[in-house]
Amino acid sequence: MKRTFLILIALLTLCLAMAAPVSAVSSDYVIDGAGLLTNQERQELNGLAAEISSLYKCDVRIYVVDDMGTDDAYNYAKMVYRENQFGYGAEQSGVLLVLSMKERDYALIAFGYGNTALTDHGRDVILDNYVLPLLKEDDYFNAFLTFLNKMEQFLGMARAGTPFDYNTDEEYQAQKAASAHAAKIAWNIIIPILVALIVCLVFRAQMKTARKQRAAANYIPEGGFVLTKSSDVYTHSTETRTKIEQKGGTSTDSSGFSGSSGKF
Repeated sequence: MKRTFLILIALLTLCLAMAAPVSAVSSDYVIDGAGLLTNQERQELNGLAAEISSLYKCDVRIYVVDDMGTDDAYNYAKMVYRENQFGYGAEQSGVLLVLSMKERDYALIAFGYGNTALTDHGRDVILDNYVLPLLKEDDYFNAFLTFLNKMEQFLGMARAGTPFDYNTDEEYQAQKAASAHAAKIAWNIIIPILVALIVCLVFRAQMKTARKQRAAANYIPEGGFVLTKSSDVYTHSTETRTKIEQKGGTSTDSSGFSGSSGKF
């Protein structure tokens, strides 16, 4: 009986030891394998990422390594996501930012509900406007903090039914309106002025052969001057406009992931 009890204890201890690494990975939302952060910085970021993930039911994680051992950061990020069983719930919803420091590679991928919250346009905005400029300056803590804060904003918008995209990006819409206004001014004012200037220059060039005449007869065509009835009647004008729409949403690959990669 005592021997059976000891065997059960040993088996239980072995099971707990085997489960420990999985538990550690799932609780670490910010994994810094390159030592970019202090312990306090990593703990602060990890707590924020865990809070966002739990609140919006979508994992938001950061994974940093010294060397990913491949030249394809996008596929490496997908491998990391699968092997570590990242993702929230049955759909394994999540967003993952991966850095490899050896060649300064990055990848930002999404899966499940992460694809809804992180559209193609949203991903470009986060990377180009916020994260990459800070990474290029080696300001890793603020780059990661900014990434988490922007993902919290995007997840909040998505859960409210309005994912961050071309039509909900206020800055993009303002720039689009300004461009349309400038184009309208150019079409209605500047272009007519240029056309009038060109016509005047053409007439001026044609007048270079003219000579001053002292006799009125030279201005009368042979056979005399004949005026027939003529009239100009304005009927209508036609204006054709073509609306160019930006494609929104998220483009996923055959495995259900979306994302992009590059160097910083």
